[in-house]
Amino acid sequence: MDRKNENWTIIRALQHVRHDWMNHIQLIKGYIALGKTEEAERTIEQIVMQAKQEAHLCSLPLPELVKLLVTFNWDQHSFQLEYEVLDKNIRTETNDEQLVSLMISLFDLMERWIEKYADNQLYLSIEGTNDGLRFFFEFSGIITNTEAFIRELTGALNTAHVKRGQIHSHSLEECSFEVIV
Repeated sequence: MDRKNENWTIIRALQHVRHDWMNHIQLIKGYIALGKTEEAERTIEQIVMQAKQEAHLCSLPLPELVKLLVTFNWDQHSFQLEYEVLDKNIRTETNDEQLVSLMISLFDLMERWIEKYADNQLYLSIEGTNDGLRFFFEFSGIITNTEAFIRELTGALNTAHVKRGQIHSHSLEECSFEVIV
């Protein structure tokens, strides 16, 4: 890897992290200035939970997946990603590059079929199972064409490196599905 490129990546990451922390601190200061201590405390708790999840994610033996998920919300997307690692001791033989490719294709698929400026949220939970690594997706927002979305999602869940993919529920405003790799 080009050392200069690696340094740029580190600098860019540090800039984003610093920017996020400054936003959090300003939000807390604003609540305190307005005398809204309960909101400030709730914000602090959310930040602590987010930091813990980020630490759990960073302990996964999948560095490219970690990079994708940690930095996802730093770029402009039609949905916000929230993740939770349910199993803190995940050990896996999963191919990191194939997994990242699958995740990018799922995220791109969602970008194509959701309302661009709606309040779209994707919650992703990650856990180890006897069958492999399980990713459970819960989307809430606005799906513009449910039929096309489900058709493409079904195809994406039937790729070679997916052991099992299942759509649990879907409507114009939500979808839940899982992937085991």
